[in-house]
This record gives sequence, C-alpha cells and structure tokens, in this order.
Amino acid sequence: MKKTLAALIIGAFAASAANAAVIYNNEGTKVELNGSLRINLEKSNQDGINKSKTTKRHSHSGLKNDGSRFEIKAHHDLGDGYYALARTEVRFDGDASDRDGFGDLTTKRAYVGLGHKEFGQVTLGRQVTIADDLIIAEDKTYGLISKGDYVSKDGKSVIRYDYYGDGFQLGAGYQFAEKRGDSDEGNNEVDAKSVENSTQFGALYDKDGVIAKVAFGRTNYKTDTDITLNATKQHRDGVLASIGYEFNNGLTLSLDGGYAKTKFINNQKDERRYFVSPGFQYAIIDKVSNIYGNYKYEQVKNDDGKSFKGILAGSTKSKTNGFLLGIDYKLHKQVVTYLEGKYQVTKGYDKDGKYVNNSKIKDKAIGVGIRVYF
Repeated sequence: MKKTLAALIIGAFAASAANAAVIYNNEGTKVELNGSLRINLEKSNQDGINKSKTTKRHSHSGLKNDGSRFEIKAHHDLGDGYYALARTEVRFDGDASDRDGFGDLTTKRAYVGLGHKEFGQVTLGRQVTIADDLIIAEDKTYGLISKGDYVSKDGKSVIRYDYYGDGFQLGAGYQFAEKRGDSDEGNNEVDAKSVENSTQFGALYDKDGVIAKVAFGRTNYKTDTDITLNATKQHRDGVLASIGYEFNNGLTLSLDGGYAKTKFINNQKDERRYFVSPGFQYAIIDKVSNIYGNYKYEQVKNDDGKSFKGILAGSTKSKTNGFLLGIDYKLHKQVVTYLEGKYQVTKGYDKDGKYVNNSKIKDKAIGVGIRVYF
C-alpha cells in the first residue's frame, strides 16, 4: 500500500505538470512553470437574462479569451515521506467592457500545503474544494452543470484535507467568510447575504473502468438583521453524485446528478432544486480525438416563487432542458482544437403546473476553440 500511495501522489504531480517547464530543481526542491492560451471563436445569444420583461439579446460573434492562464508550482521534499507544496495560478479575466475577455490579470488560485505520502495532505488558501472534482460529463467551454449551485466548489479562504488510496480519494474542506465590512471603519462583520462559512465532504473512486463520485456540503449565509426585508438565504444543504463506466473500446457512459435545499431566514419558504445529466465520451482516435456530449434536466421549485427574478418572476417552478455536444482534436501533445455547442431552454410554471406566459429563456452558443499549452 505504501508504494501504491506514493505512486498515486507522484503520478498526480506528473500528470498535472505534463506540459510544465522545470525552472528550478535542486536538493529536493522543484519549481515548475506552465500555462495555456485559450481562444474561442463564438456565436451566441441569450434571451431575457436578468430582464424584467421579455427581451432578446441579438446573436453576436467574436473572438474571446476562454480562460487563458499560467501557473507556478513548487514541491519540497522534507524527508521521511513528508513534503511541502505551493501553487499560484493567474488568469486573464476581462470585465463586461472587455469584448475579447482578456482585460486584467486575476489570481485565481494561491495556496500552500503540507503532506505525507501515507497520510494525505492539507492545503490552505484560495483553492477548489473536492466538489470541483465531481461531474464526469466533459466540456471545454459551455458546460451545462453549475456545481456551485449545489455544493460550494471553490473559495478565497479554504482549508482542505485529502487522503489518497488505491484508486480512491477522500476529502473534506472548510470555507471561511470572504466578504466583510471595512475594518478601518470598525466594521469587520460578514456582509449580509454573503457566505458565512461552508463545509464539504466527498469521496472519489476510479479504477478498472468504474467511476463513482459523491460530495456533500452545507453553506451558511449571513442573514439581514432586518427580517422585514426580502427573504435571504439562511443555509443550503446539497449533494452531488456521479457514476460512470469506461469500456475498453474507448466509450465512457456517465450519469451526473445533484440535489439541494435552501432555507430562507423568514422560514416561510424553501427552495429545492435537482438535476440529472446522462452523458458520453468516445475516443474516435485514441489519445488524439474525442466526441462527447450530455443532456441536462434541472428543476428549481420555490414555495412562493418570490425568489425568482427577471423574466421568471411570478413562477413557482422552473424547468430547464439543455444539450451539449462537442468534438476535439489534438494537433500536437500541447495543441488542442475543438468544436462545441449548447442549446438550453428554461421555462417558468405557476403553482398549478401551468406555463407562465413569456417566461421562456433560451441560451444558445457554438464555438470553435484552440488551446496551446506551454
């Protein structure tokens, strides 16, 4: 088991750094630099998003950044199986005025950690939680599933523990509050309606073609002191689960799902949501080209419908149907091209199950992208 654990940890570092350039390696300290430039030529449109009445955003096309980034990782061998690690990832992150999506540089990840080859590792800082490892469905740009609506998947102040075994991983995390008042003015309280804290627990298994994943989480929100205001979230309990099987012919079939219940401070209503998403991945040419896709059905139900905003206001339930299909091709071990598209429709319904007029929201997009890794 010791050899297996060590191989898993070393293999994880090697896989994540397959394209990395070693910029320092001496006396048990290794520092690597890697990244990718990601460009997408897109044609898309969305109807009625965040509007108080039925509107339509005209279809538009253009080139844009699709998550371009670079990162630096450090690994220090402390002896007797112990090690220290650090990672920082910087991304281009343009605001709404930046049509190409580049704009400013943003520190997306920044954390440090200590670990042991047998006992696992603890990391602290701006990082993902184990919920980010859920979902088997593949996508490059237009993923249909919002994991963060069920279990918190990342944060700016997260403590995470992971244990690695023979084909499986166990993890737990705690997320601290991130939005507070101005301490210079004597107010260091958590901002109302923002996350106060969050906990996550999960387990992953991937061996002999069998893939099984599950994560649970509770997110607590800072409530308004004036309960006469519109209802705000008190806490959300959620679960994400995935199961799949990889056949020898390169075909992977999967089923992703999730459920969450949100409690509101006035105790007069709850919000319940769930989704199911069957999907597939198929290697047309082994390690060179894949075709992938998934379907998603999601339902969100409110006791009184008042928490729905924009075009869905007045509905007590929303139903979403979405499809995603894509194909990629590896021109070189560090150059990947792809074609991907999605079509998603959301409709609102009243308490009697009748469609609410003019509550349809369409979300359509198709893009051709290229990623160059270094």
